[in-house]
Amino acid sequence: MLRVLGMAAGLGLLGYVLPRALGTTLTAIGHTLAALPPTWVAGLLVLWAAGLVAHSFVLTAALPGLTTRRALTLNLTGSSVSNVVPFGGAAGMTLNYVMIRSWKADTSAFAAFLLVSNIWDFMLKLALPAVALIALILEGGVVSPGLRTVAVITASVLGATVVALAVGIVSRRHAEAVTRPLVHLFAAVRRLLRGHADPAALTHHVLEARDRVAEVVRRKWWQLSAGMVGYAVLQALLLAACLTAVGNTFGIAAVLAAYAVERILTLAQITPGGTGITEAGTAGVLIALGGDPTAVAAGVLLYRAITYALEIPVGGAWLGGWLWARRVRRTAGIA
Repeated sequence: MLRVLGMAAGLGLLGYVLPRALGTTLTAIGHTLAALPPTWVAGLLVLWAAGLVAHSFVLTAALPGLTTRRALTLNLTGSSVSNVVPFGGAAGMTLNYVMIRSWKADTSAFAAFLLVSNIWDFMLKLALPAVALIALILEGGVVSPGLRTVAVITASVLGATVVALAVGIVSRRHAEAVTRPLVHLFAAVRRLLRGHADPAALTHHVLEARDRVAEVVRRKWWQLSAGMVGYAVLQALLLAACLTAVGNTFGIAAVLAAYAVERILTLAQITPGGTGITEAGTAGVLIALGGDPTAVAAGVLLYRAITYALEIPVGGAWLGGWLWARRVRRTAGIA
């Protein structure tokens, strides 16, 4: 029921609230998208695929031994599940866990993979508003008080995240000092809920995952960073291309500001993938920077259709192929 309500809310925001909030209509947006040349669509899909490949470098760095094909499998199938379920990150995470365990990686390796890949993704989202703010200032554009505030807050959180990560990686003793009281608190809560948790075993698993994270970050920080930056650049280029394809003209700074807001708003998992909320916020930024409401709405919806909606059928088909191949291997007696 929650899934249905979330999807209904997202579709309602897209179909009814968004056009009215932006001062346009679905009919006008549809006509703009219908005029899109097929060559543009092909080029946009190439950019999207290139972004997925760039992100695979982050995943292969986070889990040593992971191939690019398997990284794409984790990315697409996990996104497909996450995109159709409110608060779907847990469902996508569970699917990724099943896959990684089927490839003979242990639980601590999965925990380290999850922590590293999500930390780098989180840090990217925190860094983008400050990058957009600097770009707008250098370009001489209008900097709204809202963007300035968001940039300051996210930059502060980013700094705290980097410091905490550095301390946890450099000093196992400090990590253990923080871990033990948190684990005992968790165990106490579990006992109150009539569950069971062994503090010593939990501490061991957490510190083992910390050791894996420290090793991965020390050896692969450059690949993690390069992959995430490459992914962000290609995603921003895709947004710029989507806007240009439907008749918009924006500078680099405006596109970066819109992309930064889009990335931050994807954290709002009230609806699946932040559907409706993300599109409205991203389009609102571009309209405030002088964009035409209909063309902006069409460009943003095109971008989200490729980066969000398209992942659902593509990832679903990829998951079906993975399940079929796994069944064939089991039937053949192959591990």
